[in-house]
Amino acid sequence: MVRILDKYIFTQLIGPFLFGFFLFVTLIAIDPLMSALQSVVNENVSMWVMFRWFLNRLPQDMVFTFPMSVLLTNLLVFGRMSKDSETTALRAGGINFYRILVPVIVFALMITGLSFFFNELVVPASNQNARNIKRYEIMKLVEPEASENSILRVSDGAFAYARKVYEKTGKMEQVLLEYYDNDGSLSRRVSATTAEWNGQTWRFLGVVEQDYATYGALASPTSRTELVIPAIIEKPIDFARQGKKPNEMSYRELKDRIDTYERTKFMDTTEMQVELAMKTSLPFASFFFAIIGASFGLTNSRSGAFIGFGVSMLIIFLYYVLMSIFTALGKSAYLPPMLSAWAQNIIFAFAGFRIVAKINE
Repeated sequence: MVRILDKYIFTQLIGPFLFGFFLFVTLIAIDPLMSALQSVVNENVSMWVMFRWFLNRLPQDMVFTFPMSVLLTNLLVFGRMSKDSETTALRAGGINFYRILVPVIVFALMITGLSFFFNELVVPASNQNARNIKRYEIMKLVEPEASENSILRVSDGAFAYARKVYEKTGKMEQVLLEYYDNDGSLSRRVSATTAEWNGQTWRFLGVVEQDYATYGALASPTSRTELVIPAIIEKPIDFARQGKKPNEMSYRELKDRIDTYERTKFMDTTEMQVELAMKTSLPFASFFFAIIGASFGLTNSRSGAFIGFGVSMLIIFLYYVLMSIFTALGKSAYLPPMLSAWAQNIIFAFAGFRIVAKINE
């Protein structure tokens, strides 16, 4: 009986979720689509270029449609089940609401995982493609000759900083390599006026090496005309492309950059830490929206699809307003980064489980 119930509820969620997903994707696609059409008409941009920009621009907004669709799905499904007295029959048979929520939670966790991997595997690359298309094919901007202030943790464990990176010629200027012990103490520093890539290794020119003895004592610097470090296998493109924005990086890439910046004290990472926490908090919104949606669906037994859509839009609006407020507070350092990214989830989780407990009384 219980397995049949789980299968029944789970299958009931699939259709409305697909409907809600395509509905919300269509709604959020209106703004970038209108922007693309205006560029075609007013700026004489190729239709093919704008079509490619539109396809690459869309995924970053699609991430928001996963929790929205889960919310609408549960409002519709449980609203219908309540209206048809199915939930009343289940509770009369001794099945409480906590047990009814099991397939809902499983479904929500699946969507959460799907949302996370979509945000990891699709969104960063598509955002970068959209930016490049807009810069170089729509706005006709010339790609800069050199990238500036590149910082990267290279394969031999060093933190590498380059003032300028010339990707096309394979050269860098004002290069600094810093090596740290396991306890975080600086053990070695290598500076070079220039570096050249020969296709396999880097050749550092005008080198000054400094080794640090125990307790940070500085040894006498050693000057060299040239130094080759075969263990550094990163190519010029790896150094030049460090200008990616947080929404163009995966969770691991952004985490590595934050660790690098903090260890080298390169810059404040508060905003990036908030963006990193958002990469997990936003997918988990699907889980909390599922609880809220199922609960509201039961408490509004006479609500139809139109009412369910209206309620979902109101809840979604409130969630994203709170998310914007808390994110701004986190980036301004008024709240810890993790709390600022998860605060709206905590509020909705508390509200959802509070309603569930009240229904189950």
